[in-house]
Amino acid sequence: MLKYLLNKQGAVSRGEGATYEQPTGEDFIFLFIAQPTEHELKKVSDDFGLQHKTFHLFPRATHSKRYSTKPFQFVFVDYFLEKGKVSHTRILFTLEKNFMIVTIPHAYHYYTDLFDKMSEQLEVTPNGKKTISYLLYLWLMEDTEENYDVLEKTEEMITEIEQRLIKSETEFKVNVEEIIQTKRLLFQMTRRFWASAKIIFAIKKGLTPLTLDMESMHLLDDVYDTFHHQLDMASAQKDMLSDTLEIYATMVSNQLARINNNMSNVMKMLTSFTVILMLPTMIAGIYGMNLSALPFAEEPYGFPLLIAVMGILSLSSYVLFRQKGWI
Repeated sequence: MLKYLLNKQGAVSRGEGATYEQPTGEDFIFLFIAQPTEHELKKVSDDFGLQHKTFHLFPRATHSKRYSTKPFQFVFVDYFLEKGKVSHTRILFTLEKNFMIVTIPHAYHYYTDLFDKMSEQLEVTPNGKKTISYLLYLWLMEDTEENYDVLEKTEEMITEIEQRLIKSETEFKVNVEEIIQTKRLLFQMTRRFWASAKIIFAIKKGLTPLTLDMESMHLLDDVYDTFHHQLDMASAQKDMLSDTLEIYATMVSNQLARINNNMSNVMKMLTSFTVILMLPTMIAGIYGMNLSALPFAEEPYGFPLLIAVMGILSLSSYVLFRQKGWI
């Protein structure tokens, strides 16, 4: 899918497909390419003198990077909400004085809506402000606002984990893998915010073909500060997750300690009953021998006496273990 936004002598026109008109003079064009076809990529590469292979390499980029300075071409990972879930994609930016090309490998409703919103904003912008720099600012500002929604979603995820953690004091219902994945997501987001801030810093320093006036500089300063604020928010959420993981580890240790203590109590109880039953069993075993010289064996009251002795020994053992708290 290819959409374009052409500013020709102050008049803004929109369209779709590879039938766009190339800008001349002070005119400029904004191309939005999502899940492009080979025909679209070849035409854009030929029309604007770009390396065709870059469009195939950037979806596999492992980190934010810059491909060239003229035109200024860079890629970074962007996070957004799609159907209520945090999603991410790599975005390739190509900037020159009279064109801006944004390329994403897949089609997402969020970016399509973002393009339409930018188009509407540019149409009502005074002619003196219609520049590539202002167009870049519109994209970045809308995108940074979305970052707050993403961070709010990640905070909800952390809160949900904490609530399950509180309820799981007796039953472990917390998925440790979920905690680790959320922490990894926040780590990747902080890297993205930092990389985006560096790119804006490079633009402000004049390392790109873009010409910035004082107003554009202030606008990019605002975006730059917003990225740093979001970087701090993501870092704080990472710390929250680290604390949550430590609390979970402590709860696991406490639970294991309780299990060991319960097992120890069970062993004490079993030992107590074993001793209580062992004493009369030992006496009964001895008097079960076929010997005639056993004490009280010939006495008429020998049997009741031995039963009484066994009862006293068992009762004494029971009282002793009861005082020790074993039973």
